[in-house]
Amino acid sequence: MKISSNHIVVLALLAAACGGTEPDPPDNGGGNPPPPPPPPPSGSCAAAVDVALQPGEHVVVNPASGGGCVRFPAAGDAGAEYVYAAVATNGTETTLGSSVTYRLTGTSVVATSEASIAAAALPSQLDPSLGAFTRPKTREAFHGMLRTRERALATSPGLFFNLGSSGTSAVIPPTVGHQRTFKVCETTTCSDFVDVPATARYVGPKGAIYVDNTVPAGGYSQADLNQVGFLFDNYLYPIDTTAFGRESDLDNNGVVVVLLTDQVNALSGNCNAEGSVILGYFFGSDLLPGQEGSNGGEVFYGLVPDPNNAECTISLNYASEYLAPTFIHEFQHMISFNQHVLIRNGSSEDTWLNEGLSHFAEELGGRGIEDQHCSSGDCFTQFVVGDAGNAYRYLRDVEAHFLIEPGSSGGTLEERGANWLFVRWLADHFGADENGTAFTRALVGTNRLGAANVAAVTGQPFATLVPEWQLANYLENLPGFVPASPRLQYESWNFRATFEAFNAQSPGSYPRPYPLVPDSTLTGAYSRQGTLRAGSGRHLRILQAPQASAVTLHLTDGSSQSIGSSSAAPRIGIARIR
Repeated sequence: MKISSNHIVVLALLAAACGGTEPDPPDNGGGNPPPPPPPPPSGSCAAAVDVALQPGEHVVVNPASGGGCVRFPAAGDAGAEYVYAAVATNGTETTLGSSVTYRLTGTSVVATSEASIAAAALPSQLDPSLGAFTRPKTREAFHGMLRTRERALATSPGLFFNLGSSGTSAVIPPTVGHQRTFKVCETTTCSDFVDVPATARYVGPKGAIYVDNTVPAGGYSQADLNQVGFLFDNYLYPIDTTAFGRESDLDNNGVVVVLLTDQVNALSGNCNAEGSVILGYFFGSDLLPGQEGSNGGEVFYGLVPDPNNAECTISLNYASEYLAPTFIHEFQHMISFNQHVLIRNGSSEDTWLNEGLSHFAEELGGRGIEDQHCSSGDCFTQFVVGDAGNAYRYLRDVEAHFLIEPGSSGGTLEERGANWLFVRWLADHFGADENGTAFTRALVGTNRLGAANVAAVTGQPFATLVPEWQLANYLENLPGFVPASPRLQYESWNFRATFEAFNAQSPGSYPRPYPLVPDSTLTGAYSRQGTLRAGSGRHLRILQAPQASAVTLHLTDGSSQSIGSSSAAPRIGIARIR
């Protein structure tokens, strides 16, 4: 079921209201002049792969065939139009990320580039967890560190030595008023921990909310805590466990514990100056009793209002708005760690897929919670606006960002947008129900990781899925295009209408009606060099006038040598539009 443009109009208004107006600097390579053109490509295109497609059809080509050359036939009386996407499809997560430099050249003598149209810079406030904050450096680096540390912990010798039963078969939940001291990360490296005494302020059938005994004035009321506790018990918990599986219960208390503390606020430092705030987190160490700082049970953490803090001002409204989305996001990470590491003795999920599933959890919350339970009266907007904004940022410059982000990345907003979009597209086409929950459960309930996990659950090669997704990112509800395969669009969204609404209401923040604008060639002449990053690449439109001659495109590496054997596993996705 497509999301209507009328609903998305509200998203645009909230996205515009959630942040400041400070733009990013233009994407001009840091002010450096472009590199000199490379030498002409080696080899000929005598053995080019011929593209024989009817309108709506598509094909994925391995550039190892035909020397990286593809030939589009001469156009008939009606002319023709194609979209070509050169992408890197290596799905292995590495420290620096998989990539390859490329050169793409075409025949003839005249070309135009729609991508050269100047676009206003897009502010950074589109992350749902940032609101008015505009530079996500501290937050994203912190969460990247957590996922990296979890990977290391999951592969440590003797990991499971302390994972025995609690010694009692009776589940003993806490009660309201229960006092407990938690170990909480003292720094953004989580190399040191601080003791936080806290009191249980809400206990329900699925969740218990503890509040730091020394929180600042102006914090959550009991009604606020009761409301988010109600949401967790009745919506967030069933949504997450239906979509991803069950959490562990190492501490045998029958509930998931949330600690709300200003120690989380402190991790953001001077967030007013830096423009980055950490809303909350889950750390797999808590599910590994005996590890330094482990709380030996199911705990995740959230910030508290601190309206009088001159360095990191957190209003009650801001904290309350993002509390439930943070819960549903972090709970997926907790479930994933249990399913991959504790149950199946595997490693924690690759960061890109782990984050994609957690952002997908936010969308499920927006779709599944009734509006009367959200403060704004619009749960979809509250839970999903940031995901749509991050997707816009990614699509605005696909080539510049990874889908399979490096292990050294903290997860930029653009990478988060790519992660969510890819999981959303997969669920659309391989999920057996509207929300894709059977599909996502299969992704989480395994010891497989990343691209291999996706390929196993879909039954499709990752090197085929990525080019198809990138074609869909441009062809999504393209006027006049009728796809022969549903994979060339999204089933659950009308992103073209969504982003047109964003642009109409806030053109300064959303400078294009649709963010992905490929380069274009009218005659076949084309020349571009750049970098294909894992999961991402370059889009090009080939437009042929009636009776136009054949067009040949040649993809090589940046040194004009064969690209087919690159470890980045480049592929070419091609769809005929008309």
